[in-house]
Amino acid sequence: MLLISVLAMGQTTDLDSIPASFDRYRTAQLQEKLFVHTDRTSYLAGEIAWFKIYDVDASFHKPMGVSAVAYVEILDRENKAVVQAKVKLQDGKGKGSLYLPVSLSSGGYRLRAYTRWMKNFSPEFFFEESINIINTLKEPDAILVAKELQYDVQFFPEGGNLVDGLTSKVGFRATDHSGNGVNFNGVILDEDNTVIAEFKPTKFGIGNFSFTPMKGVKYHAVLNLPAGRVLKENLPERFDQGVVMALNEVQNQIKVTVKSTAGVAGSVYLFVHSRNRVEYAGKGTLIDGLFTLEISKDRLKDGISHFTLFDVQGRPVCERLYFNDLPGNSLLVNASPDQQEYGLRKPVVVDISSATADLKPIAADLSISVYRADSLQMDPAVSVDIVNYLLLGSELAGTIEQPEYYFSGSVADRAVALDNLMLTHGWSRFKWDLVFKPFVPVYAPELEYHVITRKLVAADTKAPAVGVDVDFAIAGSRVQFYNGQSDANGMVNFYTKDLYGPHVAVLQTNSSSDSLYDFDLLSPFSDRFSSRSLPALRLPSELNHTLLVNSINMQALNMYHKKELNQMTALNLDSVSFFGKPGEYYLLDNYVRFPTIDEVLKEYVLAVGVRHRNGKPVMQVYSGVQNEGFFEERPLVLFDGVPVVNTDKIFNYDPLKVRSIEVVAKKYFYGPAIYGGIIKFNTYKNNMDNLELDPGSVVLDYEGLQLNREFYSPKYDAGVSHRLPDFRSLLYWSPDVSTDIRGKGTLNFYTSDRPGVYMGVIEGLGLNGIPGKKVFKFEVK
Repeated sequence: MLLISVLAMGQTTDLDSIPASFDRYRTAQLQEKLFVHTDRTSYLAGEIAWFKIYDVDASFHKPMGVSAVAYVEILDRENKAVVQAKVKLQDGKGKGSLYLPVSLSSGGYRLRAYTRWMKNFSPEFFFEESINIINTLKEPDAILVAKELQYDVQFFPEGGNLVDGLTSKVGFRATDHSGNGVNFNGVILDEDNTVIAEFKPTKFGIGNFSFTPMKGVKYHAVLNLPAGRVLKENLPERFDQGVVMALNEVQNQIKVTVKSTAGVAGSVYLFVHSRNRVEYAGKGTLIDGLFTLEISKDRLKDGISHFTLFDVQGRPVCERLYFNDLPGNSLLVNASPDQQEYGLRKPVVVDISSATADLKPIAADLSISVYRADSLQMDPAVSVDIVNYLLLGSELAGTIEQPEYYFSGSVADRAVALDNLMLTHGWSRFKWDLVFKPFVPVYAPELEYHVITRKLVAADTKAPAVGVDVDFAIAGSRVQFYNGQSDANGMVNFYTKDLYGPHVAVLQTNSSSDSLYDFDLLSPFSDRFSSRSLPALRLPSELNHTLLVNSINMQALNMYHKKELNQMTALNLDSVSFFGKPGEYYLLDNYVRFPTIDEVLKEYVLAVGVRHRNGKPVMQVYSGVQNEGFFEERPLVLFDGVPVVNTDKIFNYDPLKVRSIEVVAKKYFYGPAIYGGIIKFNTYKNNMDNLELDPGSVVLDYEGLQLNREFYSPKYDAGVSHRLPDFRSLLYWSPDVSTDIRGKGTLNFYTSDRPGVYMGVIEGLGLNGIPGKKVFKFEVK
């Protein structure tokens, strides 16, 4: 039944084996999508960018709830990360903010997001969005200077093949160096320069023409581009014999037409799937080189469907993408402000509703941004949103120019534009060659905790250190201690729990031997990047006044409301140590103070015994069981939460700096290690207070999960001072907007001291996984 075996043997494929193999593939290669709703598309250096992450499964677009961490980056033109964050995901959603340093240069940047599991697949399908960052205090970089335009032209035969003697529709796309489509006039010429076909794009440099290549004739394309540029290009490779496939929409039916040359005959298999769900699987026969089939559009799900044709040997020979533009593919979201005009510092009430396409109320999880609609911001009508991204952008490789265009306008215009887009974006997220081989993931998903990975090598040979116990700990009153063991490649993973914010961490081998190792911290961020082009930022001179006003207002806001802008949400974390409540607890101030740790342990810490081995004192924990004595296994000794292997340093430590001692008098299994009890020393400062670390220890700064910043939104009826200026252009941001089972919700905020037209953008998901978006406006005078 394995399609892999069938292909290898070259035998006829049982029709049932293709869906079975496909189902096995989608089960093993679980696909998730991230969408990031940002508060704006353009920022000044020194501002804060706010965002919400939606993590959904690729099939039904419902919250995934598998990955616990998302990685968010802002990349410059050289794919260098200028800002990074690790964001907690819970129940398929996360929220955060990014401070944009004042050192950033003006330019176009790329915001991208992905999970650890997504790193197993192509970076083309990480979430990406272009944003502009403008630094009004620095001169623009040289990259902002316009260069001579470079053009790229590509041709895409429908189904993938050009075959002599068979007519095919050929899609084309012409773009400039920024990836934007260009207008042109083109012709197909034969070797005698006879015009065979004429073509020009309908939108965004994209279009198609019909073409029948003849055997033995050479063809080429000539394009007359803007500014008098002429470009000559060859057409794609042709075949003497083969199969072509065409899709045509006839009323409510999709007509599939398969044609072959005289030398190709026999059975073919048509397999149709959408977002990893099987829509159709059927067998046909080429009769006189022709096979046709009609499939009802109602049978297909909304969004992109893949029509794949297999030959008698089970090889995929043609593929065509089709977008089913169903009227019910969007959640109906409505947001109505209580007025259309407001004064300065006045309350705004927005009523929100959500419903299905047939107007039935439905609960929804949403996020909203309300900002001043100046000329710096991209028009929401042409930008990436949750609807066009989940249904279109997340399924295709490459850049889609103005994706919202394909979801607006008349049905006829959308149909033409979508068909051209399907022709020119070729084979997409799904690749059949992945079905034919076992899937071995490199990165396991972070199901509950953030995973920190380090590579351990021998200091002298640089060979991977195998089977070595390694500890990772952070000093403090709250125990954050994790351990692991290096694998055959020297890799060790630490599964951290609730590790938030910046910390100074201690990394060391859990061994008393003299072996030395080098540690290499592996970044959790991906070092692979998509091929999408990033347009350069070009600012018209008439924006100078807008930039000046925005810059002054931003600096005033940062000056007068610095505390509010940097207020973090308090974390409700479990303060109990991983070992729970200790069996014995000693607050040393309740006892007679002795001059040495040795005496402290011997006099009143009854569960700990001090023995001398090779002239050195060592600690052992009493098992508490009569006639069994002390544990033979080495105890885990923690000093302000950091493990100490060489306990000589503790015996030489000033006991007056130690506040308390905790003892777990039982054998303890933690990670790969077995400890003969636990002894925890706590100082008054909880920072190891000058205890000397082992020589092999590595001390490093590590940034955990991002702390949640609270959005500053003053309420002027709650005693807020009217003496301070309020120059907010972002009036409101909330990642936690929701409607109830009646599809109703309400939110409140206040206007600022800045008059102008304001725009609200609200988007999110209904409980049925259907995405929706709404834009509304009002004016402040």
